[in-house]
Amino acid sequence: MPNRRALLLAPLLALPAPARGTEDDAPGRRPPRLPTPRAVRLRPGAAPVRLDAAIGAGGQAPLTLRFTGEGAPATVFRLPSWYGNARVFAVLPLRGREVVLAAFEGNTGTGVYQELQAVIGQEDDGTARILALETLHARETAVCDEASYLTVRATPLADGGALRLDHFARGVSGACGPPSRRPRRFREEWASVLRWSGRGAMVAPAPRAGAGPGQRLVEAARAKTAAWLAAAPRSEVTLDDVQALGLMEVLRRG
Repeated sequence: MPNRRALLLAPLLALPAPARGTEDDAPGRRPPRLPTPRAVRLRPGAAPVRLDAAIGAGGQAPLTLRFTGEGAPATVFRLPSWYGNARVFAVLPLRGREVVLAAFEGNTGTGVYQELQAVIGQEDDGTARILALETLHARETAVCDEASYLTVRATPLADGGALRLDHFARGVSGACGPPSRRPRRFREEWASVLRWSGRGAMVAPAPRAGAGPGQRLVEAARAKTAAWLAAAPRSEVTLDDVQALGLMEVLRRG
């Protein structure tokens, strides 16, 4: 299969330094699948509804997410899955309700594997939509042991109105050729806050001045994705969308 190459945030707050990455954050570590059906409270004060997630058989079969029960949105969500690894992996509190985090494959191929995370929720007016798209983790390995990695970890903030994203990017230089021509080792860590008002999609901040190369790649893709999600309620993502939005191009390579 050919290599396919081608992340939405509110204004950045003053943040403490991100937690140090560990080998547990490292490449290839995948948050486990949450079993479904499960109860999810999509609207403040409302009764929970039932979430079902299922993935079809065969290459590129999508992960399908549906909600049922009194007051459940009729919207069906579909996310691509080349290898069948797509899954619901978290349900997190946000704005007095819960949002669903689902992982699915993005850029894949020889030496390349990326999983994206979609944040799915229901607006105050009842509209269900994808609120944000971010990389969950990605790796690219090449000949001579060269490698680049990116991991993004989302956790709720104590104020209940935002998710904090901790980003860990690193690169390992190769073993071939003269040292002066090998990709340099690198490490970048930064934190961002993704806020939501309960309406529309999450809003991306302007790119940060002085950001490192890896952060600039993430923020460039995020700006395109923010505009796409804001333009209309989205419930389906294709690999063509992922490529067009630049989400396959977030790995720094030295």
